[in-house]
Amino acid sequence: MKLICKMLIILFFAGLASAEPPHIGYAYPAGGQQGTTFRVMIGGQYLQGSSKVFVNGEGVRVNIVKHTVKYESKRLRQIFRNIENAQATIKGKEGSELEKLRRRIMQSEQQLAIAELPEGVDITHKKAVMNAYRFNIKKQFNPQLADRLRVDITIDQNAPIGERELRVDTPKGLSNPLYFQVGMLPEVQEVEPNDDHMIPSLQEILVPSIINGQISPGDIDHFRFKAQKGQSIVVDVSARKIIPYLADAVPGWFQAVVALYDEEGREVAYQDDYKFNPDPVLFFDVPKNGIYTLSIKDAIYRGREDFVYRIAVGELPFITSIFPLGAEQGKDVDITLTGKNLPKMRLVGRLPNAGREVRNVSVNKSGYRSNQMPFAISETKEVFEVEPNNSMEEAQSILQPLTINGRIQQVGDVDIFSFHGRKGDSISVEVIARRLNSPLDSVVSLIGPGLKIPIRVDDYVDSSGHLFLGSGLITHHADSYLLHKFSDTGTYYVKIGDTQSKGGNDYSYRLNIRPAIPDFKLRMEPSGIHLAPGGTVAFTVRALRLDGFNERIELEAKDLPSGFEMSRAVIPSGSDTTRFTITAPKEILKKVISPEITGRAMVDGTSVIRVALPVDDTMQAFLYRHLVPAQELALALVSELTSLSFEVKVPHAGVVELPVGEEITLYVKGHFQKGIMGAKLKLDHPPEGISVVKSWVGRKKTPGKTASGKPKYEKGMATGQITLKAEEPLRPGFKTSLVVVAEVKKGREIILYTAPAIPIKIIKSKN
Repeated sequence: MKLICKMLIILFFAGLASAEPPHIGYAYPAGGQQGTTFRVMIGGQYLQGSSKVFVNGEGVRVNIVKHTVKYESKRLRQIFRNIENAQATIKGKEGSELEKLRRRIMQSEQQLAIAELPEGVDITHKKAVMNAYRFNIKKQFNPQLADRLRVDITIDQNAPIGERELRVDTPKGLSNPLYFQVGMLPEVQEVEPNDDHMIPSLQEILVPSIINGQISPGDIDHFRFKAQKGQSIVVDVSARKIIPYLADAVPGWFQAVVALYDEEGREVAYQDDYKFNPDPVLFFDVPKNGIYTLSIKDAIYRGREDFVYRIAVGELPFITSIFPLGAEQGKDVDITLTGKNLPKMRLVGRLPNAGREVRNVSVNKSGYRSNQMPFAISETKEVFEVEPNNSMEEAQSILQPLTINGRIQQVGDVDIFSFHGRKGDSISVEVIARRLNSPLDSVVSLIGPGLKIPIRVDDYVDSSGHLFLGSGLITHHADSYLLHKFSDTGTYYVKIGDTQSKGGNDYSYRLNIRPAIPDFKLRMEPSGIHLAPGGTVAFTVRALRLDGFNERIELEAKDLPSGFEMSRAVIPSGSDTTRFTITAPKEILKKVISPEITGRAMVDGTSVIRVALPVDDTMQAFLYRHLVPAQELALALVSELTSLSFEVKVPHAGVVELPVGEEITLYVKGHFQKGIMGAKLKLDHPPEGISVVKSWVGRKKTPGKTASGKPKYEKGMATGQITLKAEEPLRPGFKTSLVVVAEVKKGREIILYTAPAIPIKIIKSKN
C-alpha cells in the first residue's frame, strides 16, 4: 500500500475539513528492534474514533488497543458532579426531562470510561480516581497531549532498518506524522526512580543497546553499564531528531544534555550538543574496566511526555565527517571518512549519470549501520581546492562554471580563487556547507575591478517574515550566497572563510561559482490531505526564485487519475505564491493517490520543468515557522461522500476580471446532502487587497409552493453568490487563483467545504 510504503507527510483533514484535525505530539517508545512486538503510547489531541495507525515502509504492523483521555483534575470532578446531580434529581421525572437526565448520566459515564488511569483503579470509585489525579509536578496537565492511544507494534525480523513516520487515522482525518525508528540493537525502557546516579538499585543496561525514555519537569534519568578499558564508547542521542519542532516550548525542541560518571560518582564526560545539532553525541575512550553511569536531562530542566529520547550506547560506528561533500554525476568518487569505530576509512565507486541531488553515506559494522551523512551530486564540473591559496597572489585560478570542493583546514584559514569576469555579465556565488552537515559558518567576499570595497556576504536566509522557505530543519542559516553584475572586465577573486575564523578537518564546503542562471524551485503545502468523493482540497505553492528569475510559472499535475481535476494555476511574474485545488470524482476506487505537481517556465528561451517538493508548515517555539520537506504528495481518500460540493461560475474566457476599487458578484452552484441548510462563503488565504463583501450558499428554490404553502426546493441542489472587491495594493495586471470555502457550523464544530480554485485577473476600473 503506497500510503504505508512511501509517504513522509503531514496530513490533515480537508474536503470534509474540521476546525479540529487530529494531532499527535509524541509516540513512546519512538522505535523498536527488528523481530519484536511492543506496546507504544501515542499522545495528542482529537484522537477519538481512531481506526488505524500507519507506519510507512515495509515490515511494520500496528494494532490499536484502546483510546483514553487524561483529564484535568477539575474537569474530572465536574464529570462526577454531573452524574451525582443528575442522579439526585432523576427520581420522579418523566418524559423528556427523564430522558434528558438519562442522556446526561450516560454521556458522563462514557467520559469516565475513557479516563486515563493507572492499572487497578476502579473507574466507579470516585476517591480512588481523584487520588490518581492528584497534582504531581512531573505529570502536569497538557491539553495538547491529553488524548492517549495505546497500540501494539510488530516489526518483522527482515524489516528494513532506518527512520519511518507514524500517523493516526481518525474519522476527521489523518494526523501529522512523527518519526519512528526501526533498528537492530536490543531495546530497553527506562525504569523509575532513576534520578540519583549513586543509588545501588539503579537500572543496569547491556551495551550495545537503545535506551528509550521520557523527561519530566526537573527530571534526570540515569543508567549503568559495564565497559572495558580501550573501548571507544559512542553515546548517540535522538531527541530533536524524533520531534524536530515543539510549537509551545523554547527553544522549540527538547535540548538534551548527557554526561558519564565513574564508579566514584565523578563526571568523566559531558556533552550538550553535537557541532550545530542540538542532539548531543558523546565520545568516550574507556580508561579502565568498570561500571559507568549515563545521565540525560533537559538543558534548562524542562520536561513533559513529548520530551522523548532514544540513546544508542555502545562501541558503535559513527561518521563525524566526510570529504568531499559531493561530486559530479557519472564520475568516480573517493570519499574519505572520519569518525569512531569505522570499519573502513574510504568509500570508492562510480556515481550514476542521473538521480537525486543529495544521497546519504553510511557504513555498517557488526550489522549496525552508522549515522548517515548527506552527499551532494551535481551536473557541474568539479575540482578540489589546491593549497596554498590563502592570498590573492596565491589564488587558485579557475574557469567557471565550477563547483569547488574545499576545506577551511585550520583556525584563520581562507581560500581564494581567481577567474575572468566580463563587463555586463552576472556571477552567482553560492556556498553549500551547513546544508551538508558541515560546521562551517561561511563568509564570502568578491574582490575585483569596479569594486571600491569587497562585496561581503554572510548568512543567506530565504524567508518570508517568520516563515523560512528552504531551510527544513536548519535554524542557523550559515551558508552564503551572492549575485553580482560586473561593471568592468578583469580578474576577480572570491574569498571564503569562517565567520569566527574557525577551521579543521570537518570544515568542508562546496563552492559554486558560475554565470548567473535564472532558475526556480517549488514548495507546495500541505504534503498530504484527506479527500472525499466529490470533494475539493486546496494547496499553496511557493516559488523560490533563483539568480534573478522572474518569469511566470504554470503548474501541472502528473499521475492524477482519471476523474480527478486540478484547477488552472499560475504563479505570475513578480509573484511568489499561488493557490490551486484538486477535485475528486463522486466514485473513487483507490485508497491513496500520489500525484506529482510540476511547474513549467521559460528560462533563457528554454522550457524548464521543476517538481514541487511537498512540505509542511511547522512552527518552532511560538513564532518561527519552517517548510519541512516530505517524500511525496499524498491524497488519502475517504469513502464518505462530501456533504457539500459547489463551484463558482467562471466566464467562458476562463478568468474572472476584478476591477480595482469595484465590486463584482459571482454565482455559485452545487449539490449538498441532507442536514445542510446554508452557509457563508469565505476566501481561503486570499492575497492582500481582495475581500468578500457579502456571500451565501443554500438550497436552490424551484417554482411553486408545497401543499402547506412553503417554498419548494430542488432536491440536493445548491445555489448562491459571492461578492468580491479588489483594492490597493493590487495593481492592474496581477493574476492569481482564489479559493472559495463554505463555512458550515454543526454545534460547536466548524466544517469547511472547498470549491475548485478560480483564476482571477486584476484590471483597471472602467469608471
